[in-house]
Amino acid sequence: MTNLLEKSLLIGFGILILTIFSSLITPFIGEIVEFNKDEKRELENYMNFINVIDQSIIFAIQNPNESYLKKIEYPSGINISFYDHFAEYTFFFDEKVYNKILMYNETFSKSNFLNIPSKVYILNISYNSFHIIIKLINTVII
Repeated sequence: MTNLLEKSLLIGFGILILTIFSSLITPFIGEIVEFNKDEKRELENYMNFINVIDQSIIFAIQNPNESYLKKIEYPSGINISFYDHFAEYTFFFDEKVYNKILMYNETFSKSNFLNIPSKVYILNISYNSFHIIIKLINTVII
């Protein structure tokens, strides 16, 4: 009988400890899940930014007589280089370096956007008979 009583007390104590531990850890699990959602949103922001630039370049190639202007929000920590037929995007995410290179049929005027502060710029893409010219115009808020 004593053996059965000891086992039931041990099981009860184990359940009590497990309940206390789970009630202590539950708030932290919510914070971990929220942190992962924020990281996923940040990666989506990088990909959306790259897609906006890509679509803008395609528009400039398809409409060579028009200059393309669009207000964009430049994300922090992304470096862009345009050279020859390539657009190279480099950014750090989750302690890793990501590099995405897109190739186009037309050549770029060589330009680099390195360590640009994160804020709103006007993207200006024009196409002359030889090169695609890409500029970021600083917006001033008065």
